[in-house]
Amino acid sequence: MGAVYPDDRLRRARAVVVKPPSRFSRTDWLALGLAALAEGGPPGVTIEALCRRAGKTKGSFYAHFPALGAFLAALAEHWRESFTLRLMQEADESEAAGARLIALDKMALSLDFRIEQGMRRLAQLDAGVATICTAVDRERIAYLAGLHGEVGRRPEEALALARIEYAAFVGFQQLDLGLSPQDLHDCYRSFMRLLPRLAAP
Repeated sequence: MGAVYPDDRLRRARAVVVKPPSRFSRTDWLALGLAALAEGGPPGVTIEALCRRAGKTKGSFYAHFPALGAFLAALAEHWRESFTLRLMQEADESEAAGARLIALDKMALSLDFRIEQGMRRLAQLDAGVATICTAVDRERIAYLAGLHGEVGRRPEEALALARIEYAAFVGFQQLDLGLSPQDLHDCYRSFMRLLPRLAAP
């Protein structure tokens, strides 16, 4: 092997491209937070747990969120935008109200119930999250009532039906029946098949 001179080492060093460490964005932290909430519930979304999961320092976290409360509020708003507003927008791509109801039910069944469960447990511990959860509940019920009204139900019937349907959706998530996420989905799917007969005049 030939001798390596200082200028050779310099040329080789210049040829090595050192990539800067990937920066964890605000969106990355929020996506990580939802995954942590689904898997570990509220204990999974402490600053220490999140940084450990991300393999990042607390400095990386604080670069985007001044405190845990700010992160939790942003996480709840991210949940609202991703699992309420976006689903409504996608459902609205269908013109007929009946088709939108069917599309919305399918999307609701595709949600990760663990995230819904975790967010409601988090709302019991954080007032900011609780405020957003309340807003989400009202938005979802109002949207459902609007769809039921468009298919011909009287306003009071449409609102009552929307409340019953949504209460079942939330209730199946929150009851501790020892069921797997798939079992919970199956129960809710069975309820949705029965609902038109239960709601018949």
